[in-house]
Amino acid sequence: MKLAYGSSKNGDVLEALKNITEPAALFFSVASEDMLEHAANEIERVFPGVASIGGVGQAYIGRQFFDAGITVIAMKENIKVVADVLEQASVMPIKYIRRLETAIIAVGGERGRTACFDICSAGADVRAVTTLSNFLCRLGYDLAGGTSNSTAVACNGKVYKDACAFLLFKNLKGKIKSYKENIYIQPQGNEKQFMVTKAEPRDYRIRTLENLSAEKVYTSELGIDRDKITTQTFKNPFGHVCGSDTYIVSIKGVEADGSITTFRPANRMDFLTILSMGDYREVVKDTIARIKKDLGSVSAVFSVNCLFRYIMFNDDHYWDHYLAEMCSSFSHAGMVGVGEHYNTQFVNQTMCCLAFE
Repeated sequence: MKLAYGSSKNGDVLEALKNITEPAALFFSVASEDMLEHAANEIERVFPGVASIGGVGQAYIGRQFFDAGITVIAMKENIKVVADVLEQASVMPIKYIRRLETAIIAVGGERGRTACFDICSAGADVRAVTTLSNFLCRLGYDLAGGTSNSTAVACNGKVYKDACAFLLFKNLKGKIKSYKENIYIQPQGNEKQFMVTKAEPRDYRIRTLENLSAEKVYTSELGIDRDKITTQTFKNPFGHVCGSDTYIVSIKGVEADGSITTFRPANRMDFLTILSMGDYREVVKDTIARIKKDLGSVSAVFSVNCLFRYIMFNDDHYWDHYLAEMCSSFSHAGMVGVGEHYNTQFVNQTMCCLAFE
């Protein structure tokens, strides 16, 4: 697969598309939701019938980062792609699963060479990821994606509220594989796990851990004051222990009753740990090495980086180095999302991607 791009700081869709030719699929991001419909319509008009999805957020390709107007990432050569959408994504996306089945048939789905990249409207992650992964993973197809910073997403020229748009890929020249990058670790000598004893998953609220207020457990373990909780998550997010893996849960806020709200729901009887930041420069190098070892020749990587990761990397003057590190090894592009999707899991503060052989 090859990647190309176009952008316009002023939101001029035609300017962003002028150097893009013969795309097999298009992914676009805009700076605000009120730009979404016009962008989707214009892209469909210029490239009728070409698979396209989009949402609100920042984008990057190679060493370049775009946080204004519109950015369009084109994918072409040696891929077959279908775009479609699951509607009512936060309520009952399973109603639209036939669209995913049809997409798989259309590309000629094949284990190891077929994968899905999705973008969903904010708040739709849990059911969207569950619905997609339940169908895809049993067939051996990977999933990666993220969350638009908006209530709507675009697919094939139309805008949908409360929806999950997806690109279903088949690599005609090799494998496709999903990866997740976690820059957080469990502190040496501190292997405490806390059971969630009271929670309201629908409201993304953790009330108690081990029958103590979530606030008290978090502040006591880290030795911090209450007013530091929402910034401390950059260094010490929760980790949801799931089998042999740990999935990151970002903290959103702390309530008067001592409960903590998060960007990913936790359920009663989940086990959480408090993570610490690892050497993320080494983690990035390890991810690149792992992708190259698994796939050998890598034609492209399409990724989602969490907004919190971007903020933290940028504040630490590492973001430009991160983009340079990634594109020094393969063609790399993607988006900054407000949530990330990796196979069966909705996660936070993570990088997820699809790598194409």
